[in-house]
Formats: sequence, structure tokens, C-alpha cells
Amino acid sequence: MIGALSAAGIHAYEWISDKTATSTLQVEAASYDTTPIIVLDAGHGGYDTGSISYDGVYEKDITLAITQKTGELLQKAGYSVVYTRIDDEVSWSDDNKDDLRTRVAIAEEAAADYYISIHTNASTYGDGASGFEAYLNYENETIAAMASSIESNLMELQYTQSRGLKSTEDTSLYVIDSNSVPAMLLELGFITDSADAAYMSSEDGQNAIAQSIAQGIMEHL
Repeated sequence: MIGALSAAGIHAYEWISDKTATSTLQVEAASYDTTPIIVLDAGHGGYDTGSISYDGVYEKDITLAITQKTGELLQKAGYSVVYTRIDDEVSWSDDNKDDLRTRVAIAEEAAADYYISIHTNASTYGDGASGFEAYLNYENETIAAMASSIESNLMELQYTQSRGLKSTEDTSLYVIDSNSVPAMLLELGFITDSADAAYMSSEDGQNAIAQSIAQGIMEHL
């Protein structure tokens, strides 16, 4: 299975379940046609742990937890969500190039409208680096607006500083620049910073971050 789909059309079907079969099909089809499809990409996974915090927490586990929480919020609001992975099992080989190509292929095969990749950053332990940032291609105005809203929402949480929004013209990223789907990559904090890592690893922190991301996306759909 290349990806996991949640269809917003289900909501329409449940709402008119007492109507005729014809009207049910019409509303279902309309929902599938008009509901934005959002790909949520939990960074790393499987063979690739990503970065590791000082106390041994893996980036891949943080990104998966926040991605799933974000997806649940979007689904509850009626949007269609596609996940590149839903657990620590990945559908690609233990190869970085195949990893990245498959993530992009999932989005393109789903005919997604937007692609959000969720990561944590890393540096040398104890060097003071902290904060969140986003990478995007500014050619897509909606993605740029989403990124700006997500940044504002995360700033309100006051768990760390903003390092700003950055163009992939300066730092090329495969999942953005080789993706036909408008995309951004979020670095939610430095896993090598004790304060950032503690917040991103906590249930409350993950819930708050997920809410900030989901709200920033929904404001522009």
C-alpha cells in the first residue's frame, strides 16, 4: 500500500444517509471533486531514525506523532488527508533516494492539492541552536500564505523562536523542488536543544503544534 487515504466524502454520505441513493451518490461525488487533498509527510521512518535528542528520542517518532495529530484535526474538519506513512513501517527501500522519490510519488498519485512535510531540526548538542522554520517555493501563493499562518500560530505558543520562512531557491529540497504538488517542509524545533526537544516530545506540546499546523492550513483552504 503506497499511502493511506481518508475520504471526506464519508462525511457527506453519513449526513444524507436517509435520502435517496441517487442524491447520496451526487453529494458524495461533489465532495470528492471539491474537497482539497492534503498530503502529510512524517519525516524519516523505518530504517531512518532521523536526528536523536540528548535523551534518546528519535526524530521519526516525534514527526509521526505530530503528523497524525495534525491529520486527525484536518479529517475532523472534513478534509481529505493522505499520509506518506502511518507507523514505523515504510513502503520504500532502505535507500534515501528511493525514500524521497516515493514520498513525492504518493502525493502525485493521490492528485493532492498540498504537501506538508514535518521534521525536526538538529545541530551540535549545546551550541544554542533552537527555533522552528519552514522551507517552501514562493511561486505558490497559497503555500506561502499557509506557511506564514503556521509560523504565526507557532510563535503564539512561545515554546521557541522563529527562524523564519526560507525559499528553496537558496536551499533546494527534493520533496519540494521535485514535487508537482505545492509543498512546504516544516522544521518544528531543534531536537538537539533540550527545551525544544522536551516540548516537541510532550503530549501537550505535540497537540499544540498540531493545532497550529492544522489551523494554518485550514485558514487558506
